[in-house]
Amino acid sequence: MVPSPHPLGGAIPHHIFFRNHEPRKKTMTNQPWTGGDVSKNNALPIKPNHPFWYMHHPNTCWEFIQHREKWMFVPSFRRLFELAGVNGVRMVPRGGTDSQMARVRMMDDGFEVLEWDLGYQTRHRTRNGGWYYSNVWELPKVIGNRVVWKRDMDTYNDWRVELMEQGVIDFPDMDILSFFVDMQEKRCQRNEGKNMTPRIRKLYDADCVKLEMMKKYIELEGPVTIEGKKPKAKKVKRDV
Repeated sequence: MVPSPHPLGGAIPHHIFFRNHEPRKKTMTNQPWTGGDVSKNNALPIKPNHPFWYMHHPNTCWEFIQHREKWMFVPSFRRLFELAGVNGVRMVPRGGTDSQMARVRMMDDGFEVLEWDLGYQTRHRTRNGGWYYSNVWELPKVIGNRVVWKRDMDTYNDWRVELMEQGVIDFPDMDILSFFVDMQEKRCQRNEGKNMTPRIRKLYDADCVKLEMMKKYIELEGPVTIEGKKPKAKKVKRDV
């Protein structure tokens, strides 16, 4: 697996993460922990925000997607911001924040908190001073006084698949996934038989295909091709 690029340069291994042990104490000071300096001319016309942690819950945080000609469940994430007074994040003397106990509390609730060293976060200087933090797959484009964000979905989805393949996040439990199938089925049933515009009909048909592929995923216990079949196993080259 190719390590993800880090905003400061170099590569960060994917195996470093928080799971079932107490997280290291990290105190955010007035000097942000990641990113690179850019000129004021390239600063974004946007308000600064705060660094964040990606969190994944094995019961609720899953997304069903079509990626590289296969249908699959991949992990989704919630964010814990380094913002004092929110979700138990504390302010420390002389400025800065400490989210250690907040992260411990989230892990007690069943969340897995992904370490920053996994390289999913970067920052951008803002015109008002300070930094705007985003994930590394979102690229800003300034048009006048507006910022348009474009996400590299293929690379982002590759990373989410790698998190499971490398054991950072466990593959989803099939019994949990039945809940997502039920929600998708209800979505389809609500619109069944209604008079639809061509655009709404297209969305409805896509929802029905998605439901069918979800059921196939559970039946085959893993990713399915766009034809609804189990993908062929990858050939492994053996050393001679």
